[in-house]
Amino acid sequence: MEIPENRIISMRHICRRFHTGTPNELTVIPDLDFDVDAGEFVAVVGASGSGKSTLMNIIGLLDRPTSGTYHLAGEDVLAVPDNKLAQLRSSKIGFVFQNFNLIARMDAVANVAMPMMYAGMSRRERTARAEYLLERVGMADRRHHQPNELSGGQKQRVAIARALANEPELLLADEPTGALDSATGRMVMDLFHELNQEMGNTIVFITHNPELAEETSRTVTLLDGVLTGGVA
Repeated sequence: MEIPENRIISMRHICRRFHTGTPNELTVIPDLDFDVDAGEFVAVVGASGSGKSTLMNIIGLLDRPTSGTYHLAGEDVLAVPDNKLAQLRSSKIGFVFQNFNLIARMDAVANVAMPMMYAGMSRRERTARAEYLLERVGMADRRHHQPNELSGGQKQRVAIARALANEPELLLADEPTGALDSATGRMVMDLFHELNQEMGNTIVFITHNPELAEETSRTVTLLDGVLTGGVA
């Protein structure tokens, strides 16, 4: 199958089973196709138990499907050995989690710079880029604050800056407003729109909130591991 040059995610016949071959065998995703092109802002909506977390883990290279094919930015990621997946994740995917996952006792600059250290960037370069990214998300004046000195919205903006550190092909956001009040969540959502529209970042936004999903350029619904509506 020929994959278009601008395709960031190309999944075909993805199946994920657990406890395969046992009486407890569970099929969470039976047969899923999913495409995302460069520059898209796509929401994946689903209730608890719909398979969102399983799909996110497969997209994010945190888990492998039982069967199917997955190309990320043209690369057959399922052919990559386990010991190379961490490097691939670091270079191609920026993660934004509901609970921020910032490292305590490290200030905002150090948190944002951490992925660049693992990518081999010099200290001077990664500090300069971290400060630029913090300025980009409106956190320049909090760059030397540790996570316990930041509000929830500020933590999430630092987390978004960290996700952008290695200029990833894809931003993968898992319920990024779920731990925030509505006003703060609105600010974070506006930032995602800005990143998509002004900087061209490709975003997959996983949420249970259909109102937020309606703001994205395309929404797909996951029910019992099956995608419906807006599937490219």
